[in-house]
Amino acid sequence: MAKEQSFIIDNQSPYFLHPSDSPGAIITAIRFDGKNYELWESAVRTSLRSKNKLGFIDGTITKPTVQDGKTAAEINAWEMVNSMVQSWIMNIIDPKLHKCVAYVNSAQSLWENIRKRYAVTNIPKIHTLKAEIASCKQNKQEVVEFFSRLMGLWNELDNYVKIPSCTCGSVKQNVQIMENDKAHQFLMGLDDES
Repeated sequence: MAKEQSFIIDNQSPYFLHPSDSPGAIITAIRFDGKNYELWESAVRTSLRSKNKLGFIDGTITKPTVQDGKTAAEINAWEMVNSMVQSWIMNIIDPKLHKCVAYVNSAQSLWENIRKRYAVTNIPKIHTLKAEIASCKQNKQEVVEFFSRLMGLWNELDNYVKIPSCTCGSVKQNVQIMENDKAHQFLMGLDDES
């Protein structure tokens, strides 16, 4: 009988689970409620990237198979980590949404299911954000607080409005124009005394 090859997981491997990792862990304080997809999605990606597990949701780490020459130990390791990532994601979703996303077989399927349902271009939200940015005033706040509020609005808008990439060099110019617009908006919103 052939001896099973060992599969060693070092702490840099995406298959590595720290002893503190558990299915009940909360990986971000932001809970998905069906309305805050962009903020939640960004927080989850950041958290999973920090744990070297982002590949389980973005499709870059797929389930290994025996046909690919992988061992049962490696397949089992993938299944354990995949289940852990699914648990982490379910822990930060409002329980009323569990039924519509729970019955999937991989973290990537769970992630894609949520993305397809909730990541839609939201023209009314973009309009609301732009209107809020245009009317944003300091109103006797500290300059730092006012700037932080504007930064939050700009960052949220950036999640909805993506600059297309190109090789012609116009992206740099567009980014510079947007940064100049932000500087003008900031200055226009300052109180006269500031």
